[in-house]
Amino acid sequence: MSEPSPTNSQPPRLPGRWLSGAIPLLWLAGLAVWASIRWAQLPPMIPVHWGLTGFPDYWVRRTPKAVAMVIGTMGAICLAFVALAALLLHQPPQARSPEAAAAEKTFRARTALLITATAWFVAFEPAFSLLPLPYGSFRIWMILFAAALLTGVGMLVRSGLKLRQAGRSQR
Repeated sequence: MSEPSPTNSQPPRLPGRWLSGAIPLLWLAGLAVWASIRWAQLPPMIPVHWGLTGFPDYWVRRTPKAVAMVIGTMGAICLAFVALAALLLHQPPQARSPEAAAAEKTFRARTALLITATAWFVAFEPAFSLLPLPYGSFRIWMILFAAALLTGVGMLVRSGLKLRQAGRSQR
């Protein structure tokens, strides 16, 4: 039995490693600081939900609690996504053959990348509530988010098919 190569023995990693997961959280922290500094410039009613049309359909009064809920909820979701991606990347491989292990590594890396990219999109959502952005920009965000998700799912399907094929060849 040959020894695994150093590249195959290392767990998959995201581009930018820990920074790719920290950026959404840092963005939200910066948004919270910006909102506290510019509190008087925030509108008295802030949008907190958008319909499929891309326009707000639910507003709340601008209060510290409301702003904290908008940022905190998205922060908790981002933190959960980042933790999920990290856990996924650090699980020991289940595949037995080197080909299946490589396919599994690719599948896990792409899954973690999709989860982390989702955290980035989720982190930007409160900007539409607090920053002076035109409402139409949310529609652009929705389209970009959908395109990123569809691309990521396509990559996962492709990687999953390769993983399945590699698993069948080891039987």
